[in-house]
Amino acid sequence: MFNKLRRILLNDAIKTPEYQQIFKNVIGYEDIKLLLYKMITSSYTNSVLLTGPPASSKTVFILELLDHFKGKTYFVDGTTASGMGIIDYLFEHTDLKFLLIDEIDKLSKKDQKVLLNVMETGILSDVKVKRSKSARQTRMHMSIYATSNDTSNILTLLLSRFIKLNLPEYTLDTFIEICHKLLSRRYDKDHETIQAIVRYVWEHTRDVREAIAIAKIVDTPDEVNSIASTL
Repeated sequence: MFNKLRRILLNDAIKTPEYQQIFKNVIGYEDIKLLLYKMITSSYTNSVLLTGPPASSKTVFILELLDHFKGKTYFVDGTTASGMGIIDYLFEHTDLKFLLIDEIDKLSKKDQKVLLNVMETGILSDVKVKRSKSARQTRMHMSIYATSNDTSNILTLLLSRFIKLNLPEYTLDTFIEICHKLLSRRYDKDHETIQAIVRYVWEHTRDVREAIAIAKIVDTPDEVNSIASTL
C-alpha cells in the first residue's frame, strides 16, 4: 500500500510542469505562470510589474520567487525601503539575479530614479558626496519583479521599462483556497485559525498581505479579531 501511494505521488510530481511547481501557492493564472517561468529561466534580464487590486495574488507571485530562488533574490517592501538601502545591498551582492519589490509605487521619486538608472544601463552607480565623497560603480545582470496597486505614483520613464501584467481580483472561493494553502504551508496554521483570518481579511481589505501579517502573530482563532484590528 505504501509503495503504491509513493509511486502515485512520484508520478504526479513528474507530471507537474516546473512552472506550476514554482508557483504552487498561486491559484489560477496559468497563462501568467507560464509567461513568468519563461522570463525567469531566460538568459536575458527582464523587468515585470504585476498590477491589480488587493487579493489578486501579486505579492504571492513574488514570494514564490523568493522561496524558489533562495540566495539569488532580494525582497524589498516599498512602504519601508529606501533607495540608499537598496543600493548598499546591491553593491554587496553584485551576483543577485532577482530584485523583488512589493508596492513599488510607495518608493519615493528619488528612490525610483535609482532603479531607473539600473534598468536603463545595467550599471549600478552611487556618488556619496555628503557622506564620504566617494563613488562606486558596477555592472548588474539583474531582473526586477515588482507589484503595484496604483501605477499613477510611478515615474513615467520607470513604468515604461516594465512589462505590465494586470491580475484581476480573486473571488471569495479562490481567496479562501489561497489563504489555506499559503498559511498552512508557510506558517503552519490550523484550519480554524485560517478560517478566522480569512473571514476578517475578506470583510476588511481582501489583501493576502494582511492575512500573512496576521498569521505571523496569532496562535489561536480567538486572537484574530483583536490583533487584526490593532494592526
